[in-house]
Amino acid sequence: MAILVNSLFKSTIRFLCFVFILQSISFSVFAAQQNKLEGIRAWPSPDNTRIVLDLSQKPHYKTHYLTKPDRLVIDLNSTINKADLNKITADSAIVKKIRSSATGQANTFRLVVDLKQASQAKIFSLPPAKPYGHRLVIDIPHKEVAQVPASIAVAQPKFVGRDLIIAIDAGHGGDDPGALGKYTYEKKVTLEIAKRLKTKIDAEKGMRAFLVRTGDYFVNLNKRSVIARKGKADFLVSIHADGFTSSRPRGASVWVLSNRRATSELGRWMERHEAHSELLGGAGDIIQDSDSVPFLNKMLLDMSMGNTMDVGYAIGSLVSKELSKVTYMHKKKPVHASLAVLKSPDIPSILVEAGFITNRTEERLLNQPAFQNKIAGAVYKGIYKHFIQTPPQGTLFAQKKRIIKHTVRSGESLSILAKRYSVSSANLKKYNELKSNSLRIGQVLNIPPNYHVVVKSEPVKHYATPTEPQRAIVHTVQRGESLSVIASKYNKTAAQLKSHNKLRSTSLAIGQKIKIPGVYISPIQPIKSAPKIITKKVKQKDKLHIVKRGESLSVIAQKYNKTSAQLKSFNKLRSTSLAIGQKIKIPGGYVITKTTVTPKVVQSHNTQPSVHVVQRGESLSVIAQKYNKTSAQLKSFNKLRSTSLAIGQKIKIPGGYVITKTTVT
Repeated sequence: MAILVNSLFKSTIRFLCFVFILQSISFSVFAAQQNKLEGIRAWPSPDNTRIVLDLSQKPHYKTHYLTKPDRLVIDLNSTINKADLNKITADSAIVKKIRSSATGQANTFRLVVDLKQASQAKIFSLPPAKPYGHRLVIDIPHKEVAQVPASIAVAQPKFVGRDLIIAIDAGHGGDDPGALGKYTYEKKVTLEIAKRLKTKIDAEKGMRAFLVRTGDYFVNLNKRSVIARKGKADFLVSIHADGFTSSRPRGASVWVLSNRRATSELGRWMERHEAHSELLGGAGDIIQDSDSVPFLNKMLLDMSMGNTMDVGYAIGSLVSKELSKVTYMHKKKPVHASLAVLKSPDIPSILVEAGFITNRTEERLLNQPAFQNKIAGAVYKGIYKHFIQTPPQGTLFAQKKRIIKHTVRSGESLSILAKRYSVSSANLKKYNELKSNSLRIGQVLNIPPNYHVVVKSEPVKHYATPTEPQRAIVHTVQRGESLSVIASKYNKTAAQLKSHNKLRSTSLAIGQKIKIPGVYISPIQPIKSAPKIITKKVKQKDKLHIVKRGESLSVIAQKYNKTSAQLKSFNKLRSTSLAIGQKIKIPGGYVITKTTVTPKVVQSHNTQPSVHVVQRGESLSVIAQKYNKTSAQLKSFNKLRSTSLAIGQKIKIPGGYVITKTTVT
């Protein structure tokens, strides 16, 4: 009996131990299956705030909204919290606070986002991508604020062209660190270089820049070109620091858009790296809207952008040349790749890789302010050199190319020149930064670029004694001419013209004929004059180009100083894709020929004594030289006691002068 009791006791103990072990294993398995919330990060940006939950496993969650006050509630199933919510800081325009809350469901963690105003969040999960694991991304949009500085839109005087606007995109940002060095994230280096480039561009008159991202937050790759377009950018430059699977590659490079496959192994790696950036940053729009279309296919572009690609390649070549002066080049010429940040069909763009952050030596350089400044300077010089030569229409750079200068002559005043070039006296004065309306003979004035010649310059006057028969001159009034302007042109006074033509007032009508007193024309006769060179355009024969490996239509167009659109139209191509060995016709250009001809000169004479009204800055010797006389002759003829003259004093000129007009036959 005792033996039986002892046996039953031992069996009971064994059973209880088995049950305890089984429960422990079940609890361990359940604990292992539970998800862990390991961290929470917040990234405020100008138009939304991104909250990222770092988890140990793929999240299973439910969301709903509450009002009064506005809240977003996220229930994470089978999840325990390991994150310190007190350490979360978000200087956001939409998020007030992130906190936890009790829930009636077992093994569920509730996260509450207190909102400053109602908003519909976009929530999606992301798979592991180095350096991060599983994530749940919450994008909460708010009222969009302008990312373009207000200074760009400041109104400018009518005679000044608009600024050339450059959009600067600092690569990566926020949840996307970019390429990883041993100590450095690419996103920090690119933002520093971008800020330095902006400073250099803003310092140049006629240029303005704005940053696509101004802080440490992620901007969707497709949205970067949208921001550039909203800022009315003429050009987009994206700043990056390269990375590779090996630490050996080094050097800077410039990338331009290609509508074909990448032209090198590194180019293909760049495209994969860009897709990886979207996964890190969270391409919510693409992931949610693309169930059947692969994500990467949406980034590979197949478009013909003609002039935009040509400009991008031209600037890329200049930037590459400038970079080669300050750093080692990984690629000496621009490289083609299909990168989403360069895809805008209406904004020329390039992507600049400042160096390899995965190379230890270059990583140290990229962190040095002096080296960052050199890279920014090289990019700025390349952009500036292109646009100063081929500026967009309407910009100050374009107006600088057509600016003219005028040398002040005797009898010319600020008001007369203003009327001649159809600009206001105030604009002319401001454009030349004059302190007063007084001008001196020989002074050089810059004429505002929006000039329009209303009154033509007087023909050159050669003074001589005429011997030919005489006929009176009749002047036909042109638009913008007044009686004083006409009088100044013929060295008369308005009173003389008014009296001679028996006018009741000084008002004139366009086409009205005004008789000029004391001016006569001799019969037309050729006289000796200096030979003149006439230039003509002569068309050259068309050329034939055979396509070689790696050549695109834009590269061939650049080589022959043509545009892709010109070659495509001339060869009647349906697309810009080319095959190796394909023959492309190059339309012939024009050669400038120069021919020397001898012009004929027509003379008109004035033999009657004329009267000259002394202007500011004129002396007796200056007036004498003008009329081919000596100071002694004028002093004697006018019975002057000295050579001192007063402004407005009338000086009689003995004899006459010849007005010479040159014609080429």
